[in-house]
Amino acid sequence: MYKVLLVDDEPMIREGLRTLLEWESLGYEVVDTAANGKDALKKCEQHELDLIIVDIRMPEMNGLELIRTIRENGGTMHVLILSGYADFEYAKQAIVQRIDGYLLKPVDEDELMDYLQSLRKELDLEYETRRKRLDERQGNAEDDLKRLLAEGSAGPSLSQLSASLDWTEFELLLIKTHERNEEETAGHAHIKRRLSERLEQSGSGLAVAMEPYLLILLNKGLGNERFLREMHAMIAGACEGLASDFTVVTGGKIAGFTDIPSAYQKALERMKNRFFLEGGQIMTEDPQLPGGHEGAKPDLTGTAEKLYLALEIVNREAIRQQIEESAEAMKAAGFGEAEMKAAFVELVSSILDKLASKRPELPVRDYRQRIPELFREYRVSSLTRLASAIIDQIADALDHSSADKQINRMIDLIRRNYKENLKMETLAELFNYNSAYLGKLFKQVTGENFNTYLDKVRMEQAKILLEQGLKVYQVAEMVGYANVDYFHSKFRKYVGSSPSVYRKKDS
Repeated sequence: MYKVLLVDDEPMIREGLRTLLEWESLGYEVVDTAANGKDALKKCEQHELDLIIVDIRMPEMNGLELIRTIRENGGTMHVLILSGYADFEYAKQAIVQRIDGYLLKPVDEDELMDYLQSLRKELDLEYETRRKRLDERQGNAEDDLKRLLAEGSAGPSLSQLSASLDWTEFELLLIKTHERNEEETAGHAHIKRRLSERLEQSGSGLAVAMEPYLLILLNKGLGNERFLREMHAMIAGACEGLASDFTVVTGGKIAGFTDIPSAYQKALERMKNRFFLEGGQIMTEDPQLPGGHEGAKPDLTGTAEKLYLALEIVNREAIRQQIEESAEAMKAAGFGEAEMKAAFVELVSSILDKLASKRPELPVRDYRQRIPELFREYRVSSLTRLASAIIDQIADALDHSSADKQINRMIDLIRRNYKENLKMETLAELFNYNSAYLGKLFKQVTGENFNTYLDKVRMEQAKILLEQGLKVYQVAEMVGYANVDYFHSKFRKYVGSSPSVYRKKDS
């Protein structure tokens, strides 16, 4: 599809042009609109345009000023002019700026379609000419560059490449595309083709496939912020529809042909850390990675317990915070990509194991089927987002949404987790309450202090287990008391006899 920008200061005309034709059936796509010349210049930087349809008379910057500026900046896209009346002086100026057509408002549908069909033939011819020229010009240079990277500076390809490229400065970009399905994987060659065409059109460099990467050799450095943005936009445009995402690193500015192999090796080293890099930018410097510390391994068991409790009371903020803190702890401990993925799989699996036993009504099997997705993530940021999304999906099933049910959730949590080390302070933090205030609310609903209520729940469970014939020390541990003597005193306080006497009496 050839990309079109519509420029007019009247919103109704912009929308009318957008809906007047079935653009896609003619081989075009309206990618954006602009309300004046200055706005249009910004849109020209954001898109690689093939055609602009622009009104002559607009505030701030008129159509001819816009076209003149575009040409001065090297823009070669085709242009159709719109005007409210036949202004032949404007028409003469337009011819100087290489305008393809001059349409009077209101735009006649058939006339516009004729222009577009005629222009489509020109665009197709230009595309084919560029492709052939690109193949002829770049074929040898690409082969020479590949050999140079394979052989190093000592090989004969160095002189051959320097003869093919009359360049004085360079910068090397290494691209790793990220695909989530087989259809995207098949698009690698198409992305390379798109990059080659865009680089040829802009005269910026050449692209080479160096599996599993794509490599761009630029004929100038990326020191200019605008050029840096333009290159990222060019790569994004080439990947559009063919890759889910991409990572780009540089090997640094290159002084001469002999430094290309070392810049390539530097880029490869940077790319090894792509899991920890953020998207949406070209990484021009070495990433700041946290170093490992002996003995600083994160407590995954403790984190899994906190996540489970946060999930039980559907505290999404606490869930997000625990996951982010876990990721930071893993990075601080020097975890690599494989270790972090395995750790998050362990966290999610541990939570699902608890849910399977305590919440049999939930479709835990469906949640487990999402675990392999964690291994397919290609950035630490997307890994944590996916882990949060999986747990959020479970939270959706648990969420009762009503604020007045918080205490009932708390009671429900106690009855399912009475053997855990439950404390009011921990629960208050999870529920986002002051502990004293939550304790007051709890007593208003239950008539008991938190610790008393917890003890009574444990005693009820202890009686059931003793009636089943279990030994006292086993029951103590099963209802949450590590100290058997402490269990004895609690049991006597609430039941009125020792556990041993109760067990004998019931047997």
